[in-house]
Amino acid sequence: MLTPAVRAIGFELDDTLCVYMPVAKQARWRTFEQVLVSHLNRSVEEIDRHYRHAFSEVLQAIHTEPWYSLYKREGHPTRTETMRRMLWRMGMEDADLAERLSWHYLSERERGLHLFGDTLPTLNALKARYPLFVITNGPAYEQRRELALLGLEPFFEVVAIEGEVGIGKPHPEIFRFVERALGLPPESLLFVGNSWEHDVKGALGAGWHAVWLNREGLPHPEPETGVPAISDLYALLIVALCFEG
Repeated sequence: MLTPAVRAIGFELDDTLCVYMPVAKQARWRTFEQVLVSHLNRSVEEIDRHYRHAFSEVLQAIHTEPWYSLYKREGHPTRTETMRRMLWRMGMEDADLAERLSWHYLSERERGLHLFGDTLPTLNALKARYPLFVITNGPAYEQRRELALLGLEPFFEVVAIEGEVGIGKPHPEIFRFVERALGLPPESLLFVGNSWEHDVKGALGAGWHAVWLNREGLPHPEPETGVPAISDLYALLIVALCFEG
């Protein structure tokens, strides 16, 4: 049974409001094609396999120091370290090339970022009735740039970025940050995101309402929770009515 108590609605950014993961993969492959293929007698697929191994290694270390302090400010240090490890896996030690790859990839990724077609109509409709906010994991510099490049900042009363708050989803503290900024209790807040673990379980753990955005049509991981699953943001306009008091 949905509790009719919602007074503000929030969103994850990447792969909820904007297309991110497919764009990031495309940007990587273009970077490897344009910068690396001429240096190496290897396919883009093989290069990307080494990249994914290196990325996994850096991801495991990213919440340890000194990496996390660097990462919260901007993604360049860990992005460059990933490229350095990728090159090392292919028998190359070239710090300058790793740096060049890092910046080239960021440029390609930013160029490809775009909103889902349902984002602006949904935000415009909801903004007339609710304060809106965004909670996103990632470095302060890159996430702020994304919001600016996509023209999303004017929609949100509160922007909570892991790199600025100091901790990310699913930790309760980033949700508490939003509560304090809005001056609203947890039971009056609804969060919408595509990640079950970070977005939905993070919100539920903070005592919020949650809606799972399931654009891929995956099986509901925990149907017993009663968390609504929607396949696009347009459906949120209907679901939101169930939460109104």
